[in-house]
Amino acid sequence: MNDDTALVLRTCNADGTSHGGFVWPNEIGAIVEAPDWDPKPECGAGLHGLLDGWGNYGLLSDALNAKWMIVEVERAWCVDIDQKVKFPACKIVYIGDMAAAMTRMAEYQIKLLLRAAKDGLCTEIASGYSSRAASSGDTSRAASSGYSSSAASSGDSSSAASSGDTSSAASSGNSSIAASSGYYSRAASSGYYSIAASSGDSSRAASSGNSSRAASSGNSSSAASSGDSSIAASSGDYSSAASSGDYSSAASEGAKTIAMVAGNGGRAKAGADGCIALAWMDNKADRPRIAVGYVGEGIDVDTWYRCDEAGKLVKAES
Repeated sequence: MNDDTALVLRTCNADGTSHGGFVWPNEIGAIVEAPDWDPKPECGAGLHGLLDGWGNYGLLSDALNAKWMIVEVERAWCVDIDQKVKFPACKIVYIGDMAAAMTRMAEYQIKLLLRAAKDGLCTEIASGYSSRAASSGDTSRAASSGYSSSAASSGDSSSAASSGDTSSAASSGNSSIAASSGYYSRAASSGYYSIAASSGDSSRAASSGNSSRAASSGNSSSAASSGDSSIAASSGDYSSAASSGDYSSAASEGAKTIAMVAGNGGRAKAGADGCIALAWMDNKADRPRIAVGYVGEGIDVDTWYRCDEAGKLVKAES
């Protein structure tokens, strides 16, 4: 990548189809072109996504089997359309799940924020060991780099990014984003549609608010999300994902992983030799109960499950 190119985050259905029936190739490095390109700043007639991973995450799929993609585009080609962009062509650089996609974008966003800060375009920047950066106000941004660094930002659509071992990032406000990378790093975000992403071994990501999302990658990493329809995803051996709120989802990938949902109507999946735990309401006894499943002992690896009315784990439809 160079300064003229950018990364765009997007999703599509499991079979590669998207709006209008367009089919995305399932191949890293594939060049994709819009058959109906029109540069008018209106939806349609092009390929769509979130430029630099920022925008309206409500436009991305929350389907259990959705494919998350990162594509590389010429920045000058992007046409802004109300919290998303469209473009005529791109190259696919990642295809996979939300956890890995979000943490890859987090690392990319950190680099962007640090670069913007150096150019005087960011609200606040700090660099060096134990450095700190804080900013407030709608659409504010804070970036910090260095061991034990921290970044905090408040306000709707605000962003906070921090890089370095034991770094932390915190953001509050609706549609806010917090991203942190490095061993033992932490990211926390609060507010409806908020996002927290953390990468590195033993990293942690936490997000609160309805429809919030938390993603963490790295061995022994953990992701937690709270709020109705919230999503928590983690990848890496011994990683864990926990989500609370009705109709929430938790996914954990890697060996000996754990995924848990505390809330009715939840869904979960885990990796090899992992386990899942789902809450369900026993109406006959008028009390909540927990259903536990062990991969290889009645449930399949990397497969979504939910509880039926009797508390039995059954495969969840996509």
